[in-house]
Amino acid sequence: MSAQSPAPLAAPAAPTTPLRIKCLSLTDFRAFPGQAQADFNLDGNNLLVYGENGAGKSSLFHALGGFFSLKPPQALREHKNVFSGLPDTDCRVAVKFSNGDDWVEWTTSRHPCISTARRPAGNWYSFAFGNADSRAISTAQRASFLDYRALLDTNYKQGNGPINLFDIAVEHLLRDFPVATAGGTSTTIGALWDAVVRSKPGKHTNAALTRINQSCVDFNTAFRGAFPVLVPLVNELMQLLGWKDVEIKGFNTPGLTYNNARLKQNRAIDGQKLEPELSFRNHPLRTPQLFLNEARLSALGLSIYLAGRLACTPTATATALKLLVLDDVVIGLDYSNRLPLLDVLNSQFADWQIVLLTHDRNWFDLARSHLPEPGWNCVEVYEGDGAATAPMPIIRPTQNRPARALLAKAKELIATPYVEAAANYTRQAFELGVRAACELKKIEMRYTTDPKAHQAQDFLDKLIGWTATGSVKQADWDAALARLRTLKNVVMNPYSHPDAPNIPKAEVEQAIGAVEIFLDLAAKK
Repeated sequence: MSAQSPAPLAAPAAPTTPLRIKCLSLTDFRAFPGQAQADFNLDGNNLLVYGENGAGKSSLFHALGGFFSLKPPQALREHKNVFSGLPDTDCRVAVKFSNGDDWVEWTTSRHPCISTARRPAGNWYSFAFGNADSRAISTAQRASFLDYRALLDTNYKQGNGPINLFDIAVEHLLRDFPVATAGGTSTTIGALWDAVVRSKPGKHTNAALTRINQSCVDFNTAFRGAFPVLVPLVNELMQLLGWKDVEIKGFNTPGLTYNNARLKQNRAIDGQKLEPELSFRNHPLRTPQLFLNEARLSALGLSIYLAGRLACTPTATATALKLLVLDDVVIGLDYSNRLPLLDVLNSQFADWQIVLLTHDRNWFDLARSHLPEPGWNCVEVYEGDGAATAPMPIIRPTQNRPARALLAKAKELIATPYVEAAANYTRQAFELGVRAACELKKIEMRYTTDPKAHQAQDFLDKLIGWTATGSVKQADWDAALARLRTLKNVVMNPYSHPDAPNIPKAEVEQAIGAVEIFLDLAAKK
């Protein structure tokens, strides 16, 4: 079905359930050429996406970032696929929300967050939004889009001197931080910063200087008032990510002042500095980018950005769509430090809709094995026909919990009965399961430059030597592994060869049961 322009807006009814994205559609946008829509179905869930390099994964990041933006960084035509040969007007991004079947579009002539219509008097809703979409606007006000380059802005890109997070804070971290004003109204730090910029006088009249000085005072008070909220959130997230040895003590800022120099070219808003006061094992860090390793810097950058989102969420109503889009933010973390991020997203951002993008196939498989279900949709994106002038990427929805999905297929096939195929699916479930279990249990493997060099038996051997913890009883664990090892040798391995023996159906059913028990135990904390 083609995306259609939304019907004229009517005043919305009071929502009762959280707003979510049902579907994202791209047409002739970046890696997705042609007149046919490329649909990503979220169904109101979070979305985990694996994409080969160049397959179009980052197109989703730019599509969502441009759609949910009060000031789009680029015009839509800048994103048009250059190989399709179609006119600019064919390029579009469309979103379907959970509270309606209409498509809301971003086209070359219209942006969903920007009104192009005259606003009639007498109707508060039409006056406030015109023909813009209120859902897109409210989401844009509290959405966050984070990629690995943004993390670098918090550390390596700061050079060799002290870190200055002022621009990041007023543009991203604290832009929508709520600030109470006189008379019971409220504003945001971003609005106060905009007021400072607008108040910069062209002429130095007494009234103009009074106005800019008062704007600086108002901003400074609100800015410093956000730090007691932000600091504990950063530290909590650092601990949840596994880095308890790095702590932020506070933020230092001189405060904004207006320099009313005699020469116009020397007039400026001074004090645009925000330095984090950090320590590592109680050792002060003035230049953490020169001291900490990449994993700690990545975790610190993630914690700062995510803490900013949590600090600002009181501006969202209970039913508002809070959107978090993360593109390859785990590059700087090794695998043992990536799983805690999933736990943070599931616990601290449970009321957000999350889109998680990666080009790392092993990480994708690990993540979809770890993510809760239901609640997450998983999609794989592959490059299209390389011989085509404008290849269309292949979008393939897949299941999370891949080992369990394979086991479910084995159960389906054994009932057919297609015994050989059932045994093969059981073996695949076993192989994925032992790999995921070693990650979940934080069992170290011998280093190899190629992770695929480890065979399933290598993981099984490590699991056999694992000492049970938490809710897993050692006797149950040892029995499950012993049973699994026996059935691997007499059922699963023989059926992986073309000259497989005639193994009874009952033994394949036993193997399915053994793998299922193992997966249940491996998933326990």
